Amino acid sequence: MKKLLITGASGFLGWHVVRHSPVAWRTIGTWMNNSTGIHQNSEAVKLDITDRDAIWRTLKALNPEAVFHLAAASSPSYCEAAPKESKLLNVDATAWLAEMCAERGCKFLFASSEQVYDGIGGPFSEESVAAPKNEYGRQKLAAEQAVMAIGPEAVIVRLAVMFGQSEEAGKNFLSQWLETWRKDEPIIAFHDEIRSFLSVAAAAAGLFLLLEKGAEGIFNFGGAESISRYEFAKLAAKFYDLPNANIIRKSQKEVETSTFRPADLTLDLSKAKDIGFVPLSPWK
Repeated sequence: MKKLLITGASGFLGWHVVRHSPVAWRTIGTWMNNSTGIHQNSEAVKLDITDRDAIWRTLKALNPEAVFHLAAASSPSYCEAAPKESKLLNVDATAWLAEMCAERGCKFLFASSEQVYDGIGGPFSEESVAAPKNEYGRQKLAAEQAVMAIGPEAVIVRLAVMFGQSEEAGKNFLSQWLETWRKDEPIIAFHDEIRSFLSVAAAAAGLFLLLEKGAEGIFNFGGAESISRYEFAKLAAKFYDLPNANIIRKSQKEVETSTFRPADLTLDLSKAKDIGFVPLSPWK
């Protein structure tokens, strides 16, 4: 049976990727700080991906046919506050993994971000100029460039902001909203921050589709439509039957944030659709 190594398997995306993994693949998920957060469909291996030698030992021992590199320091505010530490995880570790996979003839798929785009003049296709405006986006772009320089046959997926079930998976922004609403506290949602909100289940299915198709290069993954965070919050409150959810509608300029937030990250999904990716609308 073919083996798939998944870094960051105890995180939000990683948990769902393991959950939806095809039976034809033996999945092995890595963890560093959360050994119990990996879905039961996967074997679990502890791996510090900031340790280059540890990566090599793991790849040599497991000899996977493919690697999904999903582990990341994904908080833009953390990357802004700790650029050196986050770069080690987001850029250096990615380059090491890509290099070692290329040496071993192992298919490499890297989870990047919509944050490589500047949020001005979209919708953004894979051919659009990548011009990130925050440290997280700059690190993701640097990692992409390292991956493509090492092995152009690799796959890079620029993921929109994801939502979905998170009771057993790593936390995401929606789980934080729900916790806040259930304490009868308000959340702030921007009416002028547009995103192609991506179902995490659709993202997981899409990653395996790329693997099955032997895809190469860069792909955008997002939802079927782009809406504001405020509109998304209203849909979430309705779906979870929280009619009294307190949603404070504001513009970006009304709230001081620690990092730049692109205004409109509407994604052109034509390339992904051409290989069979099916984008979904939030709860419709």
